[in-house]
Amino acid sequence: MAHAFPCHDQSAKQVARQLWDRYFCVYGFPERIHSDQGANFESQLIQELLLIAGVKKSRTTAYHPMGNGAVERFNRTLGGMIRALPPRLKQKWPQMLQTLTFAYNCTAHESTGYAPFYLMYGRTPRLPVDVMFHNVERDCDIVDYDKYVLKLREDLREALSSAQANAVTSQQHQAEVYNRRTKGHDIMEGDQVLLSNKGVRGCRKLADKWESIPYVVVARDPKCHAYRIKNTSSGHEKVVHRNLLLCANFLPLELEDEDVESSFAESADSSTDMTGSGVSEVATDVIEDRTTNWVLDSPVPSPPSECPGANEESEDVELDDSVSQRESVVDGMFKGNGPLSSVCLPI
Repeated sequence: MAHAFPCHDQSAKQVARQLWDRYFCVYGFPERIHSDQGANFESQLIQELLLIAGVKKSRTTAYHPMGNGAVERFNRTLGGMIRALPPRLKQKWPQMLQTLTFAYNCTAHESTGYAPFYLMYGRTPRLPVDVMFHNVERDCDIVDYDKYVLKLREDLREALSSAQANAVTSQQHQAEVYNRRTKGHDIMEGDQVLLSNKGVRGCRKLADKWESIPYVVVARDPKCHAYRIKNTSSGHEKVVHRNLLLCANFLPLELEDEDVESSFAESADSSTDMTGSGVSEVATDVIEDRTTNWVLDSPVPSPPSECPGANEESEDVELDDSVSQRESVVDGMFKGNGPLSSVCLPI
């Protein structure tokens, strides 16, 4: 059966109180509790509580909600039921949780074919709609406790067997549909992989899809597709699902830090020795040639002539004088006779 209880916060103290009051003291101590890797479930308080109660603890892999699919599917259904409430009831949705959860538990599931209430108590609940339509079944036979227990046990065994068979069939169908979209190949131990970048904060649209540091597969569990990977830089190990890994055997092997630093130092020294001595000379020659060509190639406007009948010989003399004067100015700029900004070129 599914349960939902409002809490003031998600602290470990609240989780421990809910487990003890709403589950352990009502249904007894379970053999195992399965949850995600939230801080409230992985705290020291919860570990001590489960140790005292003799309850084992299992957890899903990081960033893989499909490892606890039943709970995640119930959360989605409950969220849809709350959104379907009228606006007046949405304002007090914490008070409607028990009503919505009861309606969920009284509805037959597609995977099992039975309602969770029937699988838990072995009977169909009596609802207001049954009283309205006079559809309440009454068993007038009076039997003792032993016969009632035997009949209840037989009904529960039959319902459980049928529900398990239906659940297996539904899981196989869902697996076939999911596997149609899967890509990639198997990852073996010793392969180099990249981990999905799930810990990024801020704008995720512009973030890298995979982390830059490669990992090495240490161990794997093919039944649940879980892999234990080791960081090649820090040596830290973690367990993740196959969906978060990308095979990266094509990446080159990383060199040691000392080798990388020495190679960079040698390349920097060699480049300095080869080019450092001639940089200033080459730059000066290039600037000088570029400025000279710019000055010489610039058009020389002709001054307005007052005498339209001047001969061609006088014009050639003036042009030769202007060009020679510009060449002397350019030579003076590069010989230290004055800054470039203070030179006035004759026109």
